[in-house]
Amino acid sequence: MSFELKYAIIHSFTKESKQSYATNIVKKTALLKNELPAVMSLVQGVSALLGKPGNILSYGQFSNDMRQGKFPAEFDCYSSKPLDAAAFISMSHLAVDELAAASESESFSTGGHILVSYYLIDNKKFILVAMIKQRGGVSLDKDYVPIAVTEIDLSKVHQAARINLSRYVEVAAQPGLSNDDDEDVVEERTYLSFVGQGTHNLASGYFVKALGCTKGISSSRATGNVISAVRTFFSSAELKPHRSAACNGVIAYLKKKLDAKENAVLNDLVYAAIATLTEGQSAIIDQLKEFLNDERTKIPAEFAIHAPTLRKKTMIKGETANWTMQFEQGMLGLTANAAIIYNEDKKTLTFTNLGEKLISDIESELKQR
Repeated sequence: MSFELKYAIIHSFTKESKQSYATNIVKKTALLKNELPAVMSLVQGVSALLGKPGNILSYGQFSNDMRQGKFPAEFDCYSSKPLDAAAFISMSHLAVDELAAASESESFSTGGHILVSYYLIDNKKFILVAMIKQRGGVSLDKDYVPIAVTEIDLSKVHQAARINLSRYVEVAAQPGLSNDDDEDVVEERTYLSFVGQGTHNLASGYFVKALGCTKGISSSRATGNVISAVRTFFSSAELKPHRSAACNGVIAYLKKKLDAKENAVLNDLVYAAIATLTEGQSAIIDQLKEFLNDERTKIPAEFAIHAPTLRKKTMIKGETANWTMQFEQGMLGLTANAAIIYNEDKKTLTFTNLGEKLISDIESELKQR
């Protein structure tokens, strides 16, 4: 995976928890020098942490509810032309101004150093805005130039937003949405990923609100994606024997939460999937969490469960002119202990555990022939 850093800069503002105002807003005018190893390590390190356990991402786009602040509209102007150094610095100044102002509405928010960077990963352009603390592996000099970057503490990068600029340009070129568009069409227009508004991290929600971010993954897409993604993850030779149990565990969890009218939580979904594993759980937990939360699958930290999609994903249906059948996927198997047995050679289904009522009806019908 190639990484190319274009620009990076660090600003700051001061605000203490329970304080109602931000002070000492410092907006630098000189870019950091890309050739400095500590600069490259910092930007790459922070970018790599997004989506890792402890920094689970939500996906979405800029809001247009008239409460999104100045950043989305200004960013649109910057994205329509080559992002040179002067435009980048101006955009970064706007970001820190909006962050400082928004922090005042959240009593538990705190200030710090704001890293803004523009880089390419495999030729895809990204803008990253992240709050960093001068501890947990990051040291800055008096001019906010990184002088030492060791292993960055996951818990110190819990406020960040990343804009897929390449994707943003693609979405901007598409026709506008109408009220008739379904929620999956809306989801296809996501270009933001962010931390700071997920489960158990509400106090830092001001960070993504300041930049005008809003969640955009539909409940139907998230519900369907998580079941498909777990099936894919457990398709390796090592994990395939556990695939059925993993899918059944996730489905059972989703049904339980749906019945309780509660949201699904990514961390809990992962534990539901690996519940039957007896070895290597700790390694698989992190791997599965990253797999589900990455840019392709986009399972957010928390989402509402879409009942029709859950039914569709968990039921197998079939019919001819003479009969109709419907059963849960978990009932299907290849061995004699399955409730419904599929014979791969004969291409037939055998139903077991029919129940006394059904058996009685079948035998009564046969006796009358």
